[in-house]
Amino acid sequence: MKRFTLFTFLYLALGVCLSAIALGYPNLPSGLQRSLFISAGTFYIFCLLSTFPFWRETTIRFYRRRNSLVILPWLGIGVNIVGMIWEVQSQNWTMEAILGAFSRLIFVLPFVEIIVITWQVNSEH
Repeated sequence: MKRFTLFTFLYLALGVCLSAIALGYPNLPSGLQRSLFISAGTFYIFCLLSTFPFWRETTIRFYRRRNSLVILPWLGIGVNIVGMIWEVQSQNWTMEAILGAFSRLIFVLPFVEIIVITWQVNSEH
């Protein structure tokens, strides 16, 4: 049975936004445009995978097996957000820097989903 969650729609929305930005600004550097398309494609794949039950079950199994690694998603989110802010700040808030940082959300959103799933598992017990 396929299951749609909030994260399914978030992955889809971010994929659509990144695709629209990459297609709407044809004068972007080719490396940035390629990065936006790769991130959008990855979001589409995550959107598809998050509808299947094995996505949640794998996260729960990993959480139960490696209970000491609960801090890793938080560290991943923190490192990525600090890196995004550092990148944007060092390039004086240019449009290319902001879009580059926006494409790095591919690393943040799955970590947030892992945290939400583990909270749900903890609240069930």
